[in-house]
Amino acid sequence: MKTISYTEAVDLVKRGETLTHSERLKIQNERLKALVNYVREKSPYFKELYAEVGEEISLEQLPPTEKKTLLENYDNWVTDRDLNKEKVLEYLGRDIHDNSLLLGKYTALKTSGSTGNPLVMVRDDYHNKIHGALVNERLMRDLDPQILNPSKYKIATVIHTSPGASSYNGYLRALAAFPDYTHNMMALSVLEDIETIVEKLNEFKPDVLTGYASSLILLAREKKEGRLKIDLKLVCNSAELLTEEGYHQLSEAFGCRVINNYCMTEGGEIAMANGSHAMLLNEDWVIVEPVDADLNPISEFSDGILITDLSNYVQPIIRYHVGDRVRILPSTDETALPELKIAGRTFSSFTLGGKTYTTVAIVTKAEVWPGLLNYQVVQRDDHTLELRGVVNASEDADSVLKGLAEALEGYFHENGCESAKITYSTEPMVHNEKGGKIPLYVDKRNGD
Repeated sequence: MKTISYTEAVDLVKRGETLTHSERLKIQNERLKALVNYVREKSPYFKELYAEVGEEISLEQLPPTEKKTLLENYDNWVTDRDLNKEKVLEYLGRDIHDNSLLLGKYTALKTSGSTGNPLVMVRDDYHNKIHGALVNERLMRDLDPQILNPSKYKIATVIHTSPGASSYNGYLRALAAFPDYTHNMMALSVLEDIETIVEKLNEFKPDVLTGYASSLILLAREKKEGRLKIDLKLVCNSAELLTEEGYHQLSEAFGCRVINNYCMTEGGEIAMANGSHAMLLNEDWVIVEPVDADLNPISEFSDGILITDLSNYVQPIIRYHVGDRVRILPSTDETALPELKIAGRTFSSFTLGGKTYTTVAIVTKAEVWPGLLNYQVVQRDDHTLELRGVVNASEDADSVLKGLAEALEGYFHENGCESAKITYSTEPMVHNEKGGKIPLYVDKRNGD
């Protein structure tokens, strides 16, 4: 296992920001070679995958990898022969008060599994300290180092509060880690209507608010219009795209620092914004390759990216394909980190039965619904949403859509909207008149 002291990790992260772009790329290449040489010796999967790769290693020589194939070869993917998927899953299911390490030396987490096939990731000491230093030295720079400490400040988070969500699991472990300060931590379900969230926040009066952009922006509107009466020291966005406009809305409404972290379970901390809307790419530790649908390099907004985490030696992520759409803008300042622009689905809000919700409420259930490939909700009147979707050819469309419609209706009834009616239709989904992706939510209350 590769290890490093935290002081050494901080020194490396700080040094990375003093280098020129070309110097960072040189170090990036050296780290890539060290990682590849290690994994083809320790990982049976990568040894076979890189059988034709010579001693002179270049990024382009390395075959791309994907989630499905890596999961199928999990036990041969990891570089520690004592690790296997069964042990990792057992570790992830441990009691929340158990702070032990996996095999006495690793941490582990898993994706939320929005595609129905969650990925478990093991991280070693080297990865954890490097990415911890990235957070502390770049994302949290110039902030009170205790700002996220519940013994010092009150922290509220708007997240998925279901047992399977990694963010909620992290919250529960935070509660277990600070048993004397649980009164200073609050988790609010992103599925609740905004009116209820505002009421709870006004009572709790947090110093720090974290969550998804869709909910944070709605709360910024509530603050601006005087219904949300809290004074914040910090707003933290994660997991969702925060647009430049959204960033300014949060900054103006709350009058405090807004930070934004583009991270993923597989690749760790990829790009960060602190005190500006610009997301700066941690190119000295994470390689991001924007690619088109055929995995060819592209300079415009990509169809996907290939991610390489240069710090994870136990479960290597090398040229791992993810569907995120990004564009890298080179900086005019030779020592500045390049800007990473992200294009993705932004979640909108809608009002149903007099209550305001974000479309996250739809996504949470729809993206894990068996047999459903794509989906959309069309608002017909103030109380009715019509579900449309594309269903797997082997499934009965009526059964799949009806089942989800009933589940969504039950959700709204349980969360403050007893008048909500969710119907379904096998009619084609409504396309965006300007082209592009099919919108998740369509307002048809004024007719077709």
